[in-house]
Amino acid sequence: MTYWLAGLASGVVAGYLLYQNREKIGPQKDKLVKLLGELQKASEDIGKKLKAAGLEGLEKGKALAKSAGENVN
Repeated sequence: MTYWLAGLASGVVAGYLLYQNREKIGPQKDKLVKLLGELQKASEDIGKKLKAAGLEGLEKGKALAKSAGENVN
């Protein structure tokens, strides 16, 4: 889900940039390709960090619930 959202966000930004600069794309095609690659890499990094943070939070939550259950018993 996170990768999907990151991909969607990068696609929206890329589409916006293409639409705004459609007259200038010809001479600046190489710069645009580089920018899109960097944007994709950044979105993948964000997705990985969000996934790792979610898994870490899940593990902490499980440990907390387990210790709370043991303290109640």
